[in-house]
Amino acid sequence: MLTFATRNIKKWIPTSLALTMGFAGALQNTPAVYAAPPPPAQLPDLVEKILPGVVNVSSTTIMSTRAYGMDDFMRYWGIPQERKQTSLGTGFIIDKDGYILTNNHVVAHATEVLVTLLDKRQFRAKIIGKDEKMDVALLQIRDKLKQVPADLSPVPLGDSEAVRIAESVFAVGNPFGLQHTVTLGIISAKNRTIGQGPFDNFLQTDASINPGNSGGPLFNIRGEVIGINTVIFSKTGQSGGLGFAIPVNEAKSLIPDLKRYGRVPRPWIGVLAERMSPQLQQYYNLPTDTGVLLYNLIEGGPADQAGIRQGDIVTAVDGTLTKEPNEVERALVKHKPTETAVLKIQRGRKTLEIKIKLEELPKLENLPPGIL
Repeated sequence: MLTFATRNIKKWIPTSLALTMGFAGALQNTPAVYAAPPPPAQLPDLVEKILPGVVNVSSTTIMSTRAYGMDDFMRYWGIPQERKQTSLGTGFIIDKDGYILTNNHVVAHATEVLVTLLDKRQFRAKIIGKDEKMDVALLQIRDKLKQVPADLSPVPLGDSEAVRIAESVFAVGNPFGLQHTVTLGIISAKNRTIGQGPFDNFLQTDASINPGNSGGPLFNIRGEVIGINTVIFSKTGQSGGLGFAIPVNEAKSLIPDLKRYGRVPRPWIGVLAERMSPQLQQYYNLPTDTGVLLYNLIEGGPADQAGIRQGDIVTAVDGTLTKEPNEVERALVKHKPTETAVLKIQRGRKTLEIKIKLEELPKLENLPPGIL
């Protein structure tokens, strides 16, 4: 059967396709058809030129089915305690060195990643770096001699800031395993926040995107990548005309860190926070109903060491007003770890400015979700 690995909220579906090994599944429903703008006359020639730069990404994950106290029973009856699950997605080649961009959720837990080119050549890919918060991953392919494959066709990266609403775009991907499918649409909106993470800033498109399109490119009509197709809004698991892509400028800014560190080093201050509201102000008798309330601190964290207190309200970071926790995180991420940020704090009737020396967010499994 087809299964979809939903993430944080209902109906938002990452556009990777998960298949249990040994069963390919079949399409049960015909996706709804949406009107698309008439294609420009030069589009077929343009698509023919860029298609070799789009790749299919297949990642294999070992899933454990072990049950406490049942190991001997399962072994006796030959019941497999592990099974393989394959996730199908898309990616695109960004340079002649064999680097490929895709979504993190396509390869997040993969034990093996295979990349298939348009000409059916297949290569094992190494995961160079991953960033869960932006949902971006960087891969690199090599042949059996550890050499860069010949005749790679990188696609040009455009400027997502220059994209305009109603501009024609087209997506290329691997929906339901149907390789190198091309769909046409427009940019429906920009700067969409849909609750997927602290750095939501999606391009919205009505170009048809389905499971399997994850990590694939969204092109402008000049054949430049302007976005990475990532998630759809759907009640059926299929395209509902609402697709969302990570702006390519944001992905481009991560590439140097992904290459160097295998991750994106981000600062933290060690607080748990929530948006202020009139109800919180009234209940706790606080001096303001706007800002970000710090309701807990990590002992020994940067905020704790700087003298921040539980109950402080952050109203600005480096002069930028903050009303939501993700606005605090967006302001902090402009800094590198070890730099200093200035927080404007409301503490009772006092307004303070406190300098905090930032540290890198530690990679600990027991960190509370939503930590800043």
